[in-house]
Amino acid sequence: MKAKKHVTIALAALCAAALIPSGALFADADTEQTVYPQDFERELTFESPIRDYAVYGDTFAFAYNTSVCVLAYDDSGERKRTDFTHESEVSLLDYDEEGTLYFKNTSGITYKFAPELTQIESHDFPSTTTSKLDIADDIFYTLAKADGTLTYWHSGEYEVIDNGFSIIKRYADTVYAIKDNLPYKIESGAATPLNLAYTDFNGADHIYSGEAKTALKGDNYTVKTAIVRGGSYCTQVDPDEIGEKFKQINTRKLDGEKPCLVLCETGNASVIATNNGMFITATENLTEYAYTPPLNDWKTNSQGKKAAYAIENVGVYSSPFMCASTRVAELESGSKNVVEVTEKFTCDFLKTVFYRVTFTKEVQGENGENGIQVVTGFVAANFLTEYDFAAEDNQPTEGGDKEFKYETNVPSVILAIIIVGLVIIAVLYISLVGTKNGKDKKKKKKVKEKKRVEEPDDYDDEE
Repeated sequence: MKAKKHVTIALAALCAAALIPSGALFADADTEQTVYPQDFERELTFESPIRDYAVYGDTFAFAYNTSVCVLAYDDSGERKRTDFTHESEVSLLDYDEEGTLYFKNTSGITYKFAPELTQIESHDFPSTTTSKLDIADDIFYTLAKADGTLTYWHSGEYEVIDNGFSIIKRYADTVYAIKDNLPYKIESGAATPLNLAYTDFNGADHIYSGEAKTALKGDNYTVKTAIVRGGSYCTQVDPDEIGEKFKQINTRKLDGEKPCLVLCETGNASVIATNNGMFITATENLTEYAYTPPLNDWKTNSQGKKAAYAIENVGVYSSPFMCASTRVAELESGSKNVVEVTEKFTCDFLKTVFYRVTFTKEVQGENGENGIQVVTGFVAANFLTEYDFAAEDNQPTEGGDKEFKYETNVPSVILAIIIVGLVIIAVLYISLVGTKNGKDKKKKKKVKEKKRVEEPDDYDDEE
């Protein structure tokens, strides 16, 4: 764990100064058709001679000219390429036992990445010109300087592997060498070229959106679900920012099957949604997953309609996925803005329950005239409440000359009775308070007079 941590730190430092190649574009520059690649795998090749290399587990570093290229696996299990360009030519590379990367330039200055590029006094680099590499007692390799013949010696016998080799090194229990400007793994009497494949997701930044922007706002969406096959690549995109190209958030290979909601198709790709967001993938990566619409369980009101209204202003979406790219209207809150509930959406792999609603709204035309627009779309269920105000169909009749209708004036009669009752209670309360105050005054007056009679006169005593 400690060694892996150092590798991660070293690679993070490389990434900070990385010059990532732009990668191939996955769509013709002259068209806006969506083209999603079936894979993002690339093969590392070297146009300049490899000056040195270093190995730590399954991480490889190569030096050529002023560049250092590292191939390493990330947390998702994808092998990634990282490039670093130094100010002068790099001559030596090495990993220590903790996975820290060191290099020396042709000026003789040594650096390490731990966790950032730091100049150090020295490091003991393996030789790049050795002609003998000992493995164990009576087991070793020799490398002829003249023609690069690599020979395997064991117990007094030898096997010629091939010629044209250079820079023979040992990391852990494995021997490596360079031939035809490619790294080889040497095992006993055999040499096998290293696998230099890696994944490059930078091209996912250049996938054209095609018809997606228009299709995502279509008003005739039919719910469709599917399964993304395991091992397929999917690119998460920003659902609120779809322009000429999709905006990539990240790309990864699925380690298993994944159910999804299919929002639309464009070119050879499908735009899909899960609880984690919006993604694009090749349509051929999808297999059909039957969707059975649930029963529309919205309550039918006393007028025989499945009516509802929003408890607060809420977005209406062309499909059951809420984002700027699928938003088609806003439903204002309040019982004055009644909608008809026509369909329910729910499935076991998405959290949000939606209802499809239909309503009309007044819109202004290009010439300033007003018109009526029919809006159909999905609203999250928790923003809707039932609409059933039967009393609104029986409003009281206005005008004193018209015939009194008891069934429409019951609330007014009850209100009048309550008001009269409150007035009577108030009058009684005032009367009781007044009477009590009068009695209290008379009582106090009698007590005072009695006290005056009973008390002795101090002035008479003095006389």
